[in-house]
Amino acid sequence: MIITPTFTSGFDTNFGSNATAAKEAWIAAAKVFTDAFSDDIHVNINVDAVTGTDVFGESSFWFVSISYADLFNQITAYASTQNDAIAIGPGGSMSSTDPTNGTGTWKLTRAQAKALGKIPDDMANDGGTTFGTGNAFTFSGPIAPNTFDFHGIAAHEIAEVMGRTGISGSNNTFSLIDCFAYTGPGKRSLKGGAGNFFSIDNGTTLLKQFNDSSVNHLDTRDWAGGTNDSFNQFENSGVVNPVSAVDLQVMDVIGYGRVNSIGSLIETVGHITFLRAHELGSGFGKAPNFLDAEVIVQLAEEPLLSFGFQLRTDQNAPTRLDMFDLLRSAFVGGRPIRLDYVTKGPRAGEIIRVANP
Repeated sequence: MIITPTFTSGFDTNFGSNATAAKEAWIAAAKVFTDAFSDDIHVNINVDAVTGTDVFGESSFWFVSISYADLFNQITAYASTQNDAIAIGPGGSMSSTDPTNGTGTWKLTRAQAKALGKIPDDMANDGGTTFGTGNAFTFSGPIAPNTFDFHGIAAHEIAEVMGRTGISGSNNTFSLIDCFAYTGPGKRSLKGGAGNFFSIDNGTTLLKQFNDSSVNHLDTRDWAGGTNDSFNQFENSGVVNPVSAVDLQVMDVIGYGRVNSIGSLIETVGHITFLRAHELGSGFGKAPNFLDAEVIVQLAEEPLLSFGFQLRTDQNAPTRLDMFDLLRSAFVGGRPIRLDYVTKGPRAGEIIRVANP
């Protein structure tokens, strides 16, 4: 994933002598997400500044409409982490049926829609972040007393452009993060309010409390507070407000993950849980993870991925038969096997070599 800022002339003018330090802090905040996630997309953000303190930090973005059925299919197709596996699995927060019973509408931010394959990647603008230069910021190093951690504020706003924003029933419209709000086991809180928490397992584990927007009329999917955190609704001065592990967990399940670029050559080692050979040309899976293959393999260590290769009467047949024999022997014997594969989709790879590790 590449996050590209376009700093406006207003940013330079209004930050003045602090413009360079502010730019470096914003870029460092974006790097938190590009280090954590590897989606093969560009996120393009305008970065502006205004004078005074009326604005602290704010974001803007465009929405892309999506049906719930399509949303669930895309989340499933692009799942790549253990958090995703929990969220889409039995007892997960992402149900196959629309939690509004078909009465609501659903939207993704533009950057999020690219991460989930709803729209193609491009270099068009995905949104913006704006900061008020009258506020006292620390841009690097220890946070000075009575100043605010600009790095944490920038990360907060960048994450919103990426999709960490709740629509939460406004005009009967919802965003993906709303699917992860619960007040208890099995008790959704799509519209936010008091006592609603982030959960990826249908409310069984309440990971962190969301802001109560019914009291302060602010963002439904910022954190309520407590531990200093970049995603809190209110930032404390004089302290670092980091992007925490649970923050990255949110970003993970709302569309971002560890995805290898299509065409990447990858090596993995694991124990076979599924080995299938089927008739010529029937293939396996569906777009974007369809494999035009006759042999399909799944590994315990890569539960979200499927691998395969063709077994046809051509010049590769002898080698492919040897590969199949190695797989079958490892499967029967419960031994690990090494696969070299080329990425064909977010959850699919074409096997080109098989070996004992």
